[in-house]
Amino acid sequence: MLDILVTLDTGTKVNIEIQLNNAHNMIKRSLYYWGRLYTSQLQKGMPYSSLRKTITINLLNFVMFLKYEAFHTIGILWNQQQQKVLSDDIEVHIVELPKLMQQWRNEQVNPWEDSFVRWLLLLPANEDEQLTQTLEDIAMNQDPILQKAMNKWERMSQDSSFRQAYEAREKALMDEAAKYAHARKEGIEEGKIQLIRGMSKNGMLIEDIAKFTNLRIEEIRNILQV
Repeated sequence: MLDILVTLDTGTKVNIEIQLNNAHNMIKRSLYYWGRLYTSQLQKGMPYSSLRKTITINLLNFVMFLKYEAFHTIGILWNQQQQKVLSDDIEVHIVELPKLMQQWRNEQVNPWEDSFVRWLLLLPANEDEQLTQTLEDIAMNQDPILQKAMNKWERMSQDSSFRQAYEAREKALMDEAAKYAHARKEGIEEGKIQLIRGMSKNGMLIEDIAKFTNLRIEEIRNILQV
């Protein structure tokens, strides 16, 4: 996880979070951080009118909305009866990077024409040589700001202290992902054990439990004996 806090010239507060693993709490987490950032603007004695629009942007390295194709989702505060925005002070953006990468590979999005797409694709570009080359071509031919960003990244990556910090961060993120995957696997296994014990308690035969769970009869017996 990486957080960046930005204040725009208009006073709008923006919190950008990069999330690698799906902890299945993203919406509540985003609303929590939005609420903290929004209320932190108000000091003692200040009027509510001093509160400024607050935006949270969640860049996810996993798919959150499986049933929807769009890689970018925006949540707002909506007045259902009047069918209009109740307040534009809250804005929650969710960007699913795996969807974006797949749409780029399928040529459903065009970074040459869409600056939003090209800047987002810069995040996973190091994982795809073709994408890196495409972005370099765009930077060289039509986007000087992107060129500046890529040049700065290149200079920083050549600095030994930055490279060590970056590699340490990469290792920490990989360790976090591995820890999450292990915890999830253990959770699934524990859930299966409880299911097996529950089926046995309800009178299901060991043979039927084995068929249902795709485990050997000997494994079922070992679980029930613990």
